[in-house]
Amino acid sequence: MDARVNRSGRLIARAVPLLLIVALPAALHAQQLPSNVAGLVAQARDRIVDQSADPKPLIDRINTAADRASDPSQRALIRGTALWLRAELQLRSDDINAARASIEEAQRAVAPIAAPVRVKGDLLLSLGNLYMMRDQAAEALSAFQRAYRIFEQLHEVRSQALALQSIGSLYVVAHDDHRAERYFRQASLLYGGDDILSLSLHNSRGNVLLILERYREADAEYTEAVRLARKLGKPVLEARILDNLARSQIEARDLRDAHATLDRAFALAKGVDVGGLERLLKSTAAKLAKDEGNLPRAAALIGETFEGIDLKTTTQDFRTPHLFAYLIYRKLGEDRLALRHLEALKRLSDEAAKVATTNSAALMAARFDYANQELTIQRLKTEQLQKAAHFQRVLFLSLGLATLVVILLLSVGLFTIRRSRNQVRAANRVLASTNAALEKALRAKTEFLATTSHEIRTPLNGILGMTQVMLADDAIAGDVRERLEVVQGAGLTMRALVDDILDVAKIESGNLSVDPVPMDFRTLAEEVARLWTDPAHAKGLAFDVQLDGAPGWIVSDPSRLRQLLFNLLSNALKFTSAGAIGLKAEAVQGEGDAGERLRIAVSDTGIGIPADKLGEIFESFRQADSSTTRQYGGTGLGLTICRNLAEALGGVIRVASTPGEGSTFTLDLPLLRAEPPTALPSAADAGTGVLILERNPITRAMLRTLFEAEVDRVRFAKDGDEALQLLELEQFDALVIDEAALATPTQDLVEGIAILCRIQPNLCTTLLWSGQDAEQHSQFLDAGLTQVIEKPVAGTELVTAALPASARKKNKLGNDPLVSQAA
Repeated sequence: MDARVNRSGRLIARAVPLLLIVALPAALHAQQLPSNVAGLVAQARDRIVDQSADPKPLIDRINTAADRASDPSQRALIRGTALWLRAELQLRSDDINAARASIEEAQRAVAPIAAPVRVKGDLLLSLGNLYMMRDQAAEALSAFQRAYRIFEQLHEVRSQALALQSIGSLYVVAHDDHRAERYFRQASLLYGGDDILSLSLHNSRGNVLLILERYREADAEYTEAVRLARKLGKPVLEARILDNLARSQIEARDLRDAHATLDRAFALAKGVDVGGLERLLKSTAAKLAKDEGNLPRAAALIGETFEGIDLKTTTQDFRTPHLFAYLIYRKLGEDRLALRHLEALKRLSDEAAKVATTNSAALMAARFDYANQELTIQRLKTEQLQKAAHFQRVLFLSLGLATLVVILLLSVGLFTIRRSRNQVRAANRVLASTNAALEKALRAKTEFLATTSHEIRTPLNGILGMTQVMLADDAIAGDVRERLEVVQGAGLTMRALVDDILDVAKIESGNLSVDPVPMDFRTLAEEVARLWTDPAHAKGLAFDVQLDGAPGWIVSDPSRLRQLLFNLLSNALKFTSAGAIGLKAEAVQGEGDAGERLRIAVSDTGIGIPADKLGEIFESFRQADSSTTRQYGGTGLGLTICRNLAEALGGVIRVASTPGEGSTFTLDLPLLRAEPPTALPSAADAGTGVLILERNPITRAMLRTLFEAEVDRVRFAKDGDEALQLLELEQFDALVIDEAALATPTQDLVEGIAILCRIQPNLCTTLLWSGQDAEQHSQFLDAGLTQVIEKPVAGTELVTAALPASARKKNKLGNDPLVSQAA
């Protein structure tokens, strides 16, 4: 049997899978695909080509991305690409019917896209490959031609070359080898900038040249294809091409070179038997052994080639191995085996001849005009040269014009600078004198503000004290009480304003000072958070406090830190009507050699700040806009003070905000850790102390003023659990309990009192109570209370009753106008 015919059958069977491998990279550059989808397409393509993993999950993710796309054209493009990938996978699995359904569905998906897109051409290439597998040559040629025209409209020369290569493969199947070689040559001339496409072209041309018995030319094409496969890191492809090269070398009687080629192919295919590659390599090695006269080795290798295979059902891939087996067994005198392989070879040859005849006739009726292709290629090259020449002309003209403009501008600039130099000097002298006058005016303003603020604070404290006393008097009528509350609220607002003005005066005069001392930062932050918890809840806001990452003992100014936190939380609460405010503090590592940093973030879900106002809010007497001042009040000094305090502490304050969503103010301060006290001081060393169980921040502030004049330590707890912790850590002389702070839905008031009294049984324990039940009064005393005082009570009376004589300082309490409602 003619060896040329047998080689043709083998190469024909391998043309379509290799073409499919080359077709896949077009997906990587699919037009208008989002970057994340393009990445998924590239991964799916690699899995289809390399068979390294299942590409179906990636295809499903691409389909999901199509469902989420809002633009109809984008959705159609992504879905069409996913279906195209699925069709390619099905073609490689020989599931032709499923592949046809996927291609048709993909074409329907991209049909609404009016403009030509590459995926339409890719689908036509896949459809042409499907027709080739079904031996429908005319339909395949039509599909390849339509794909070529789409790529021509898009000026996709790479894809045009791919379409020409597909047509060349079609002529290989039809045994029109000369025309096939011409199409492969056209494809290589049209585009050579893609390694994997060049690899396929060189391999395909080598196949055709081998069929035409032009062995030296075939060897050159195969060698270049091997180099590209090695460069791309495709060992399976390299092994297949080496097999083709070895066959060409055997036909050319270069047996030594064929030995080396096969050894390398076997090494690459070891353990990776894709598509029966190792069997095909063994059949080629058997032919080489026969030609060398080593018939036993040839028989062993050809036996391994067909081991476990039914000779009646072999495919075109085994056409040449059947010929080799027939020749080897006939040489060995094993006529029965030789006859079986001859029958299988005849069956496959008849099938190939039938396919070739059918395809040749179909191609004669639908042949692509070669002259028109040459003209089109020449036109494309001419257009590319014209575009390059036009671009160079535009570039040179633009550079010349830009140079001329720069020279003109420099000349005008130099002339203007020389002309205005004296004017600038005169203006600088005027500015210097103006700056000196402004500095004097600023100092005078600062001194005036400081003096005036001090003068205002003295009578204001008297007004606030008197309103507190009057509000504590139950005999005051309701309308008078309302007016007094208005006076007190206005007075508190005015006092805050005066305090802010004094701080600003200190800042502007340079008298702002900090006093770094060892302090417990976490305790300070918790106290500030407790102060703002009830006001936040009263406004219907959640208060998220995160202090798990906060440091304990550090070296800093506790009063300045407290003022910073107070101002930021006050702003957050003021400008938030719904949602939540938050306080988060943590120790972080600074960049480079910056060391540890203390980072404090105060967030809210309030009105937010426009981006163009973020720099203005830190200026004195400035807010985001005038409507903010009218709606929320304030002077615009709080953030100015915060910025200057942060800088005085060696740090910075930053803000991030989205209008309508909220703001986050972040303090970034240097962190210098301090050693905590080695032991808690004893009662004798710590001085006298009182623990007050009260959850209202305003009442706490008033009680602190009352008791700090009499004892060394005043501690507060907001609930029973916190009071228990303090009693276990410190010794106190007196315990004052407000009934509202201790009673909870899960714990009885009497039970809570008994638990606290058992911790330090010698305490003077006082309960502030508003009830009148005598029986319950007795229960309180039985639980361990020293006394029960009915609310309301005057401040002097409370201090006198709650503190034993031994707990007082030497100075005595004077007439204090403050009255505790213990609310």
